[in-house]
Amino acid sequence: MVIAILAISSYAVRFTVKSGSLPTDTFFRYSTAIGAVAVDGILLAIVLLIARGLPLRETFGLRAPRSWGAAALIGAATLIVAYALSYAEVGLLQDAHREQSVPEFFDATRLGAWVANLFAIAIFVPIFEESLCRGLGFSLLEPLGKPAAVVLTAVGFTLAHGVVVDFPVILATGLGLGYLRASSGSLYPCLALHGVFNGFGLVVASLFGG
Repeated sequence: MVIAILAISSYAVRFTVKSGSLPTDTFFRYSTAIGAVAVDGILLAIVLLIARGLPLRETFGLRAPRSWGAAALIGAATLIVAYALSYAEVGLLQDAHREQSVPEFFDATRLGAWVANLFAIAIFVPIFEESLCRGLGFSLLEPLGKPAAVVLTAVGFTLAHGVVVDFPVILATGLGLGYLRASSGSLYPCLALHGVFNGFGLVVASLFGG
């Protein structure tokens, strides 16, 4: 239900708002961070409400991974594949607008707002999205088999982002996150990988012009 709401709203915005119409200083506004935390906070509360009565530790994978070393390798491989696809996408579709908004410059005079957005994107958003997809979603789909849970949560994760051009990048990331959840038995490495992916993208885009 939550993924369906996100997907419908994301694609509605994608196809009704003119590409590139977001303000260029979006990530230097406190309102952006506050909005992201507020919306995802409400959705996270809905996820927890849906999971009421279920064993939270088991449902959300709130335990140490089987191996942090193995988790790190899977995470690194996921990042390499995702960034390779992103790089290839830029080369092949030079005239296409990137659908995952990133800043195109860095404004040191608005550092506080930028840090607030970094917190929202690299910490809070991953907590919500991983709780939804690799937490509750993975647990509910796992009876179908771990491969099905990995694939279905990755597809749902991608659709929830409302992407078209960036579909391969987000799907690859979702598959990597799902495999990480299945192999590690824990949500914690997924949170770390998702946070690094989002945070690194924001930092690099800010410092090197998107």
